[in-house]
This record gives sequence, C-alpha cells and structure tokens, in this order.
Amino acid sequence: MSTIFKLLFLLLTSTVVLAADKVVIGYFPNWLYGRYEVSSIDFSKYTHIHYAFAIMTNDTVPLWADPANTETQLPALVSAAHKAGCKVLISVGGWSGSITFSTMASSASTRKKFIQWNLDQIKQYNTDGVDIDWEYPGKQGAGCNVVDADSDVDNYLTLLTELRAALDNDMELSIAGYVSGFSGGSDGAMKSIGQAVTRVNLMTYDINGAWNPQTGPNSPLESPNGGVSFTSAIDSWTSAGVPANKLTGGLAFYGRSTTAEEDMSKGSMYQDQVTGDPPKGDSFDASYQDPYCSKDPGGLTGIWRFGNLISEGVLSTPTTAKAPWIRNWDNDSSTPWLFNPTTKVFISYDDPLSIAAKVKQAKTSGLAGVMVWSVDEDSSDGDLLNAAYQVRV
Repeated sequence: MSTIFKLLFLLLTSTVVLAADKVVIGYFPNWLYGRYEVSSIDFSKYTHIHYAFAIMTNDTVPLWADPANTETQLPALVSAAHKAGCKVLISVGGWSGSITFSTMASSASTRKKFIQWNLDQIKQYNTDGVDIDWEYPGKQGAGCNVVDADSDVDNYLTLLTELRAALDNDMELSIAGYVSGFSGGSDGAMKSIGQAVTRVNLMTYDINGAWNPQTGPNSPLESPNGGVSFTSAIDSWTSAGVPANKLTGGLAFYGRSTTAEEDMSKGSMYQDQVTGDPPKGDSFDASYQDPYCSKDPGGLTGIWRFGNLISEGVLSTPTTAKAPWIRNWDNDSSTPWLFNPTTKVFISYDDPLSIAAKVKQAKTSGLAGVMVWSVDEDSSDGDLLNAAYQVRV
C-alpha cells in the first residue's frame, strides 16, 4: 500500500468515524399518551431520546405531572431504546416547567436535594443521564418564573458543576441553550458551563411567531438584518468559548401559523401580520392555559406538526402545497413557507430541504450533531428524520 493511499484511507475512515459519532437527539413529550406510543419512535435513527419533562413548578425538587404515566411509559421507553443502542435522558424544566429553577439554584441545600432527586431517577429508571431545560436563566421566560438577573447564570454554573461531579463518569449531562447564549453571568461563565456539560442543545426555533408584528421564519438557517438564527446561535456559543463539538443544532419538526394583513401570494416572507392572536393550527391544536401560571395568556398556539401538514391536506407531498395553499421558498432563511389567499393564513415550517440545509451547516461547523423537537411531529414516512439522520452519514 503506497504512502498516499494509506493517508487517503486513514482520512476516509476517520471521516466515517467522526460522522458515526454524531448525535441525533429526539425529545419525547410525556403528555402524548395514546396519540404517539413509545413503539412509534424510530430508534434506528436516534442516538438519544430525551424524556420531557419533569417540571419545576412549586418546589425546589422536580415532579412528574402524571406520576402514574411516567411509571409505565418511562420504563417502556428505556427498554426499547437500550435494545436499539439508544440512550435516554430525563429532561427537567421546559417552558412551563422552569418556575422554581432560580430559587433552587441559589442555595447549596436545595441544589443538593435537586441533584439527589436526579440521581434517584437514574437509579430507578436506568436512564443515561440528565438534561436540564431551564428556560431561561437570567431572563423571564414564562411569566411566573422566578428570575435573578444578576445571579442566575452563575448559580446555574454552580449547579451544573456539582451535578457533573455527582454523576458517574459514563452518565451524560446536557442542557438546552438559548439561541443568543446566556447573559448576566460573570466573565467566562458560558465557557465554564460548556466545560461542565456533555452537550448544549441549541433551541434554534420559535424565532418568529404571532408575538411579532411581521411574519417570519420559525427556524431560520440565517436571518436577514442580523437577526438570530441557526448559524448565529453557533456563533454566539462558540464566541463565548464553548467548542462547536459540544453543540447540537435544534431542528423544528413543526411550524407556526399567523394571519397576514395583506395578500402574500406574490410577496415577500416578511409582511405585517395580526399580532398576538394566532389562527388554529392543525387538528391537535386547542385552546390551552398553563395550569401552573395564570400570568401567561392562554389560547390557540397556531402550531402545525409537519406530519399533519401532509395528512390534513395542506401539503400533497413533503415539498408540494395543495390548493388553495401556495408554497414559497425564502432564500434569506433557507426555509419554506405557505400562504392561503382565502384565509390569509401564513405558515412557517421546515421540510426535508430546509432540514438538509441545517444538517449541512451542522457538519460544516463541526457540531456534535442535531436535536429534534419533537419525535412525534414527523410524517408517517419519517421525511424530516431521514433528512436529519444525514448528519451521521
């Protein structure tokens, strides 16, 4: 074997190994019940499943909203995942489950109780680590969250450092990362957080929605005019000293709908819209009020799961709209969008092409892989997961 051939062989095989090491993380919401069973998850294409969520709502120790469901659902998930060589982490927090994180993280005694709860869960359910989804340290997030803008990020670092020390070496510790990074901590706090955890899962979605005055992409690869995006999130975290190979890029398997003020049939993706009142999304969308926080307004979400865009007749194929819907592609954000001229409903979502663009960026940037919210929202053919899995190919 010539020297050149040996070098080429080593380069090719090392690339395969690196690709095989990439992660594909899927969040499995524990409130789906019979609508989406554990047996529906394609474990052959996920490396990790995050069981979401244990919540922090009225104490400094997490709780399960439906303990009886967890006691049957989580063991079934762990058993099926482990048989496929897939890891399972319990996720703590979430948008409506982060109320008392700040209170817990501020005290050594309450941090100790929190950490012990997680260790007990790992032992009880044979899981593979912990995923913390504190949304958001130092910022309000949901309206009832306790916030200490000056101390939350530093206290979070202390919590993660102590949790990492308490976990066995083979246990993983990951966190959900705000798209613009954490603010308000001491110099180097984000870098130290990156050192304490296995991975940071970037929440690169919910960038635009009915809360904004204009329509825009839910999960842009890039954003015009310096807005936040998939790529800007990578830049924010790496600029703070967190290595790219500790980051996973978030992929939305859902879209958001709003009502445009004008006819967008032949116009730009960015138009004036009705603010604060999303139209009904897919058939699963219903008026909802957070039971843990009366300060957050209830109502419809406007969410369309990708699979339901197809099954409910908005899309005829993964990349083709069904009349009267019109499909467009926004070059600035590398995302598709839909418009219904009759109702003036606009939907920003992701399809196999936009997922592929983000996967390509994840590879180019040297990320650890990608993360999916959520496993139940894909088409019956797994069109988005198939595109996401290419990060490992």
